[in-house]
Formats: sequence, C-alpha cells, structure tokens
Amino acid sequence: MKPLFLFLFLYGTTLFAQQEASVVLNTSTFTYRDGYLISNPFDAKYDRDGWLWILGESRESNPNLFGDKRIIIQRFDGANFFTLNIPNTSDEKIKDGLFFKHEKGLYLKLFYKASSAKIYHIDTQTLKFSPVDAYNTLKKEFIISKEYETGDTTRLLITSKNKLYSAEIDDLQLKFIDSLSFNGPVEQPLLSEVSSTDQFSIVKLSFNKELLLLDSQGKIKKKLSKSDFITKDGAHFYPSDIQNFLEVNNQYYYYLEDYENVFKYQNGQFIEVPKTGEYHQLNRDLVFNTDFTKAYTKKNVGDYSEFKLYNFTSFKPKLHTTLEYKNFSTTAYKKLGKDLVILNDEKLSVYIFNNTKVKTFLKGKSVRAIQQLHESTYMVSSDEDGFYLIDVEADTAQKINFSLHEKDFSINHARDIVIEYDNMLIGNLNSLFTLNSSFDISQDKMLDIAAEEMIKIKDTIFTTGQGDFIYKYSINENKHTKIPNSNTFQVKEFATDGETLYATSSQGLFEYRNGRVQIHSFENEDAKNLLSIHYSDNYGVLVSSKQGELYGFNTTTKKLDFIYDDYFNAAIVGMVEDDNNNLWLNTHVGIVSFNPATKKILRYGLKDGLYELEGNQYSTYKDSHGNIFMGSSNGLSFFNLRKLSKKRIDVQPRFSSISFFNSEKNRWEINTSPQFLNNTKEIVLPSEYRRFSVNTSVFESLNPQDVNYRFRLLNEGIESEWYATFPGKELLYANLAPGKYTLQLEALDSSNTKLGETLELTVISEQVFYKTWWFISLIVFTIIGVLIYLFNQYKIKQDLFAKNELALNEAMVKNNMMLEIHHRIKNNLQIVSGFLELQMAGSDDKFLKSVLENSQGRIESIAGIHELLYHTDNENNVAVKENVERIITYYKKLFLFSIEYEVDIDSSIMGIDQLTPFSILFNELISNSNKHAFERIDHPKITIRFHKNKNVYAFEYFDNGDFKTENNNANTMGMRIITMMNKQLKGRLSIKKDNHFHLTMFFPING
Repeated sequence: MKPLFLFLFLYGTTLFAQQEASVVLNTSTFTYRDGYLISNPFDAKYDRDGWLWILGESRESNPNLFGDKRIIIQRFDGANFFTLNIPNTSDEKIKDGLFFKHEKGLYLKLFYKASSAKIYHIDTQTLKFSPVDAYNTLKKEFIISKEYETGDTTRLLITSKNKLYSAEIDDLQLKFIDSLSFNGPVEQPLLSEVSSTDQFSIVKLSFNKELLLLDSQGKIKKKLSKSDFITKDGAHFYPSDIQNFLEVNNQYYYYLEDYENVFKYQNGQFIEVPKTGEYHQLNRDLVFNTDFTKAYTKKNVGDYSEFKLYNFTSFKPKLHTTLEYKNFSTTAYKKLGKDLVILNDEKLSVYIFNNTKVKTFLKGKSVRAIQQLHESTYMVSSDEDGFYLIDVEADTAQKINFSLHEKDFSINHARDIVIEYDNMLIGNLNSLFTLNSSFDISQDKMLDIAAEEMIKIKDTIFTTGQGDFIYKYSINENKHTKIPNSNTFQVKEFATDGETLYATSSQGLFEYRNGRVQIHSFENEDAKNLLSIHYSDNYGVLVSSKQGELYGFNTTTKKLDFIYDDYFNAAIVGMVEDDNNNLWLNTHVGIVSFNPATKKILRYGLKDGLYELEGNQYSTYKDSHGNIFMGSSNGLSFFNLRKLSKKRIDVQPRFSSISFFNSEKNRWEINTSPQFLNNTKEIVLPSEYRRFSVNTSVFESLNPQDVNYRFRLLNEGIESEWYATFPGKELLYANLAPGKYTLQLEALDSSNTKLGETLELTVISEQVFYKTWWFISLIVFTIIGVLIYLFNQYKIKQDLFAKNELALNEAMVKNNMMLEIHHRIKNNLQIVSGFLELQMAGSDDKFLKSVLENSQGRIESIAGIHELLYHTDNENNVAVKENVERIITYYKKLFLFSIEYEVDIDSSIMGIDQLTPFSILFNELISNSNKHAFERIDHPKITIRFHKNKNVYAFEYFDNGDFKTENNNANTMGMRIITMMNKQLKGRLSIKKDNHFHLTMFFPING
C-alpha cells in the first residue's frame, strides 16, 4: 500500500476523540434486603482480618424518634452482614461514635449526650467488647481526647482546663507519658487533627493556636516557635495553621496556611522549598495512604458528594477516578486505589477499581467489518453510521465520506472490506463498490450484485447477500457470474483455505471448489444453529454455533469434531487465532481465550475493560502486529495481546459464619468470630437437630459478583456432584441422615478457574438413640427378661392354685396376683411403643406407618396414665389436666407444625378405670385433628374443656379445622373406638356437624 493512502482520508472527514478506558469500576450496592440494617452510619473501618466494621443507627429502631435510635455495629465480609449489639450503656444516650485501630484489634469510642466519651477495646478475633476502665473512669477534669497512631502504637492526647497530657493506650491499659501546663485555665481546650509520622507528631492547640512537637515516644519535645519556620528568603515566621503534610523520598513536607510552596522538615526546622507550589491547592486537600502513592478528596458539589482518587508521585497528583454519590456520609477502604466503600444513609456501595488495557472505539455504534490500512490505521464499517478510519495510537476515529462523481455517497450495512493494492472493495445488500485511495467510487466497477458478505480467493471475490445468489467476481476481468442454485439457502459467513470456499448456511456447511457445490449436514449439530466460520492453519476449518459450541470440520470425513463448549452457552459470533495458537472467540457474553491443546480458558468481560459484552458477527479481526479487534453493537474493542494479561487472583475463600444447634446451650448459634472460624474444622449435629448452615467470602478487594462458588457434601468418601451457589447466599443443609460428612467449597473466577485452596468442614450427624446398637441390645434383653418374669409368675400362680383351690383367701391371692401381672404388662407398654417406632422407621409402606402410628398413640395414652401413677402418692387416681397435657405434648412432638391449644380443665381427679377409656377417646380426637383438620387452615386451634358438675363430668372438644364427614363418621376406626369408650364410660355423646368438629360428652363420676 502506498504511504499516500494514510493522508488522503483527511478529506471531508469528521474527527471523533477517543479515550482509553484505563480504569473499570465494578460496583455492588447493598440495602436492607441484603442485610444492611444501618440508617445513619457514624463510622466504618476495616480490621486486620478484612472485616468491615460499621457503627450507626439501626433502621429497625422507631422511625418516629429523632436522634434517639438504637445504635448497632455490623460486620461485613464483602457479601454478608452480621449484627452485633454495642456494650450496655444503661440509660446513657449515644450521639456519635468512631473506631480507631489497635495493633491486635479495634477500639470503639462512643460519645454521649450527657456525659464524657467512653472507649471499649474490641477483640476482633473473639468479638469480645471490654471497657477501657483506665480511660472511662478518669476524673471529670479530663475533658477532650484525640487519638492518633504512630506505627503500631496507639496514642491519646487528653486535655483538661489546665494541662495537655500525652498518653499511650494498649489493650485495657492507659499509660500517661508526658504533660504540658497551659498559661491559664481554658474552658474549651480543643485540639486539631494530629499530623503524625514514625519519627514525630505535631498537634495544634486550637484555643491559642500553639503548635507542639512530640517525639516518636510520645514525649512533648517542645513548643514550635517563629525560629522553627524559615521562608525561601530566609525570613522567620509563625504559621497560623498546618494544613497538610506528605512524604516524598523519605522526607517530610508540610503545607502551611498562606504559603504556596511546601516546607521541608529538616534538622528540627521547617524550610520552604521553592517552586513546589504548582499543585499546592489540591495537595492541601488530599488525604494520603500510608506510602503516599495514592490520595483522595471528598467535597460537596451541588446536591452530590464528589470523591476523587489520585495517583501521587513527587508532589504531582494525577486524577485516577471520579465518583459522584448523593450525600454520602462516610467512606472506608482496605487498599486505596483498589477498593472503596461509600455509606450513604441506608445504602452501602462497594467500588472495585480495575486497570484495563482494552481500548474502545466508536462507542454506541454497531461495528461490522475491520481491515488494516497501515501501521496503526484501520478501516471499520458500521451498520447504520457508515465507515470510519481509526488510529489506535492516536486514539482517534474519523468518519469517512465516500464520493461518486464528486458528490457524497453513503454506503451502509457492509459486512466485509477487501483491500486490493490501492483499491478497496466494499458492498452492501444491493451493490459491490470499488474505491480508490481517495475513497472515490469507480463508476465502471460498481456492480448491482449482493455484497453484504465477501471473501477473496486468489483473483476472485465471492459475494452474497440475504437470500441472494453467491456471485463470483473476477477482479482482472471485471466480470461476475452466479453460482447455480446458491439462492436456495442463506449464507451466514464465508471462510477459505486459499483454494476452497466454505460457508455456514441455513441448510448446513457449504463447500465449493472447482465449480462443484456440496452442502453438508451433521448428526451432532442442527444446520440452523451454525453461526460463524473461520479457517486456521493449525486447526483447519472451525465452525461455531448459537449455543456456544465450537467444532472442527473434518474435510475427509465431512463431520464436525467437538472442540469447545462455552460455559454460559453463549453464541460464538467470531474467531481468530493468535501467534501462540490460542483461539480468541467473540461471544454474546464477552471475549474468550481458549487453547485447544492445554484446554486453558480465560474470559474477559466488563471488569476487564470491555464496553459491551454481546459481540457482532463479521467483526472479529487480527492485524499484522498480532492486535485483536472485536466488534459489538455498541463499539469496537481493541487490545494488544502482549499487554493484555490475565493475572491470577491470589485469594483464599474463608468461612464468615458457621451455624448449628449447640447441645450444651440448647440453642441455635451463628458463629462469626474469626477465632471460632479459624479453629473449627469439625462440628457435631445432635440427633434431634441435624442441620447446619455456612456463609463464605474471599475477604479481598473483589466485587462479590466476580466470584462464583461451588460446593458438595461428601458422605464418608462417596463422590458427589458440585453445585453452584452465589456470594451472599447462605448454604443450608437440613435433615441430614446419620453419618460423617465433608463439606467442600471452592471459589471460582468468571472463567470458572479455581481461586485459592478448597475449603473443607467435617460434619458429624449423630444417630437417633433408638437406632444405636446398645439400645437395640437393651430392648432384646428387656423382652427376654419380661418373658422369663411372666413365665415365672405364671408358674408361681399355678403352684398356689394347686395347693388350695377351694380356699377363699387363695382365690383372693390369685386375683391380686393376676392384677399385678396385668399392671406390670401395662408398665411395658412403652417398650411395645418403642417396637412400633422401630417398625415405622424401617418401613416404606405409608398405610402401615399410619396404622402403626395410630396404635402407638393409643398405647402411649394408656402408658402415660401409669407413668403418672408412679409419680403420685395416690396409686389409683390421676389428675385429668396432667394426663391431657401429657398427650398434647406427645402430639406436639409428633406433628411439627404450630397449633394453638386452649385448655380449660379443672382439678378433677379420675380413677384409672375411667381415665383409661377417657385417654383412649381423647387420643383419637387429637390424632384426628392433627392428621385431617388443618391442611388449609392458616392458624389452627384446638379447644379442650373438662369440668366436674355435681355427679357428672362434662367434656367438650372442638377445633377450627375443615370438617370432613368421611373422617368423622361412625364407620371409621377412630369413631368406633370413641363410641366404644363412651359406652364403657356410660356417657352421653353428641357431635355437631357444622364446618368444624365439635364434640360434647357427659359421663357419670365413678361410672
């Protein structure tokens, strides 16, 4: 190509400035729906383990109370919130508070409306709050304190009306280091912010504008005077204020009020440095990180608050990022320039800053064909906006104006550009155009043939359009012909190996060579799903699908060989190969780099600098330098492969909470302390509460949306499938079968690459006691013992009858002994109930389980009477209320849904002869209600009334469930039992057949 070509495009063009997107912001916003419960944040600070601590007013407090809301602390792991109550402050009302750091934790300082501030030490490992009594119990003469850090040491400056005290705080201890007397009593001995370095600190006494110098040990070295400050002219002065300081090349520099240049601290003096005032106004406002490489400013601009982040090098700030947020109250960060948290009323927003090497051109335009013209200039076509000339070095895009007979001429909907010496061939749905280097259209070479899609093979251009023929255009002869019957299918895209023409089409894969046409269909892919096609010297003919599959077309077998399947099933609309044999795929969810040999996959998306994820067909291109272009409906992404690298994210997932039932404390506990989480490798679930849950996070400067998780639960080495979950979502397991399990959890990046090591937790689910070997053995021995005992008793009775069959007293003995045997058999009804429970547990027959369950309830009701008899002084009578409540308790455990019981029973005592049939009758009633009455009832309720009225017992039972005739008529087993027991009690029974079940019964006292 001639060099002149570079400059001719300037004619009649419009210039569009472009900017490289050097920073990409990933943002996540959290509200009360995500667990963020603070409405007015006071302060926020990260601890050394990566937890964000937030102090503020709870949004769940009374909204009508202003300034008198409950104060809470929340801990945030990047995806989940956990709430802590602040220490008990009795009736003292908190008006504000803040955190400041300690070497091993945090300090919490609370300001009260009616008293002095108090400090609490927070052990961030155990989450224990301890009052710093050495500070909190100071005499009232100590008025104001200011905390600051020197290295890992935390210090306090404390003032009274007469003195300034320098102190050091360590855990719960407060050590006074030095003091300085004022010239006279001061009512408001206020302090300004402390400018602290590792070598010295400067504090301003606001009430008299004195500046004090403290050494690295916290001792008050001296009052600064006029002789300590020297201008560039050698004059001495005393500043009214120190506005800011910074460190450059291990030297400390200070900005003083009314002076533009900085003052260098040297040999105990502050000396003005000439020609350092270029950025003085900005530098005075900056807040620096610890190594003075990053800085930021916060200020209000109209209705918004503005946060600006700067890179800082040798006095020169360079704007990195600007954020606007409506009225944010406080900010926090782990590493300035990598992350930022903005707390705004009831919202918490996390910003992650990512540098990117991807440039975006033609934002908002639908990009199609790309072709390199010279070293850094490229011709690009768009759907609706024509053609552009892009310079990737100058970051410019210029609109190209075509001309025909010296008049402007527009060409849209071009899919390809072919460069032929000094000419260009482009086309659209209706025409093929040949242009010279000045973008003038040659009239004699303008053909009325469809040319949306084009490809060059030797000296022939093949063209086609939607539903049109495929045309062969000879450049040398300036002639074109049709390929017969090629209009019977729609071509999607062309590719060639230099000899054969290939195309994806609506009927299959098109192959044309030496005048012969073949259409190939495939068993493993539907023709209508074929999309993009590309030829590679290494991989041959590559074909993609709408569902994200990539195939190699075997030119010998004429079959598609599977190569790659996109994780998100995203359509692959374009392919190119780089110099390292990696395939770069333009998909509908970003750009994918795939190496077929190593199977290594990297995915690039918005966080990597892409302006738009959904790629366009026909717009994937690699130039002569190895640069790659990929177009979309909203712009063109350009990146240099040598500069674009996907760094491995070095993170380790960690548990942020483990919750399970604590048997010792008899309650469900949510454990979030780092000490517990770091030391706990195994948890034990009691048999009656076999469930647990966990939350996880990576605790790094990552957007939670960029991290996926997968998990599985292994049962004693048995393999299990991986299941996907998402950050912030609690992982809950319930009703675990007895056994030993291993929970495995892994973090994955957007390319499905594992981050860090696999997280594991051993879970032991305990066996129910009646299924253990010792309990079963005990049951077997008990049965044998009972049988032996009964046999011996029977033998004894037979011997007694044989000795004196006619004696009345022997008959009475026999009767008593038979009663004793009967009584002891009833004592073993509980054992029989246990056998029924075991049989139910081992059976899958629902009908059998139901029958066994009914029988078990009836046995339990009788056994309960004897259990009550054994615990009362009267061996023949039982309190009716106590027996009824025991049966209710049994059914509460049996049916695990909430039923309200209204019990109104007097203090009646009933003999066992009446109590046994009554208990069986009551058992049938409550069993029927629990099983059949409340399927469609939101608030189920059972009412029980029992009173003694003269010589009659009055019993009333009703529920608010749906009355079902088939479940309550006299033909059911339950109703037959109720009728039998009523007869045994000699009672009068009535049942109201309305919408609910209502039974009334009267029976005589003592039968």
